[in-house]
Amino acid sequence: MTARLAVAVAIAVVLSVPSRIAAQQVAFATTALSELDSATAAAVLREMGRAQSRGLPLQPLVAKVREGQIKRAAPDRIRVAVAALAARLESARAGLGDGSNAAELVAGADALSAGVDQATLRAVRAAGGSRDLAAPLGALAQLAASGVPVKRATAMIVELLRRNAGANEMLAFGVAVETDVGAGVPAEESAVFRLRAMEAQGVGSERVTVTAPNGDPLTQVPSSASGGGGAASRPKRRP
Repeated sequence: MTARLAVAVAIAVVLSVPSRIAAQQVAFATTALSELDSATAAAVLREMGRAQSRGLPLQPLVAKVREGQIKRAAPDRIRVAVAALAARLESARAGLGDGSNAAELVAGADALSAGVDQATLRAVRAAGGSRDLAAPLGALAQLAASGVPVKRATAMIVELLRRNAGANEMLAFGVAVETDVGAGVPAEESAVFRLRAMEAQGVGSERVTVTAPNGDPLTQVPSSASGGGGAASRPKRRP
């Protein structure tokens, strides 16, 4: 048996899922792990086995291996990164609940990596109830990673959940702030501006009050009450 075939067999045992999905996952995982040295591949397979036994999604772990390979990371760093991701996935599930789906756990793990804690994940779950939280958690991770203080970022995401903002709106919010920050706009200032713009476009039916970076309250008025006037497309970059 060749080394590549041995890896494929081991992965097939670990990925005990329906046949069509299993075939796709085995092919992807085999390509990734067969490019590692035998010791690292064995360590990653053990980590995948432990993750499976805990009911965690395995595909993000394989994707982490591929990410490390693309970045030409040392094998030991890949192994450590996979183990760390598995730990975050488990921590995310502890915060979000056992019924969380794979996409929610991955987004929760990303949020934890950005500095969010389990208590925050529980607050987001409480606000979102039974709705899918992958997009809100993804937006929260983007806001935190962009530099918006976690407490402020969480308050904004929770408010948008309460106002039934859609998944696309959530994701667009996070991407817009990330883009603004890349253009030199302070993160919190951008987040406040973007939240105001969402309100002006009619997200929700109630007023939203947030705090500006200088501490002043900012009340957003729905577009129906403001004569339909729209906000500027981007906050001004500070000189």
